Amino acid sequence: MTRLKYLALVVLALVWVAPSWATVTANSVVTAQTPNRGVQNFVQGTDAAGTFKTVYTAGSAGTKCNAFVVATNDGTAQHVITIEVSNGGTAYPLMTFTSTLAPTNNTTYATMNAFSATNFPGLAVDSDGNPYIQLINGDTLKATFATALTASDQILMYA
Repeated sequence: MTRLKYLALVVLALVWVAPSWATVTANSVVTAQTPNRGVQNFVQGTDAAGTFKTVYTAGSAGTKCNAFVVATNDGTAQHVITIEVSNGGTAYPLMTFTSTLAPTNNTTYATMNAFSATNFPGLAVDSDGNPYIQLINGDTLKATFATALTASDQILMYA
């Protein structure tokens, strides 16, 4: 075999094997992540209208919040809901929308998607078309309502 043919075989072997060297990584275990969710309950007689409460707190590496659901069992009054992001003592208002009436007072709940295009126009969407908000370390999603709750009415929030 001539030197040129030998050199060509060596180069071919290196080119064929080299990509596998680049894909080899050290053994690493992938552990399950701890999901983060936030819930908050505004209750008549306990929570005053206009007082913000934390619904969701971002993780230390930031968080992609995929949903924000509001539910109320108030069948007699609609409530103006305001949601904001707070970080470092500064509040950044995101949206204000009006809740819907529950079908019957105090027995069933009406739910709303706070991240809908109607309530939060211009919100980012992922590759599947689902809306989300990207939070950084120190961000908290807070919410309040503007109209006092009556009787045993409550507003529940889930993010």
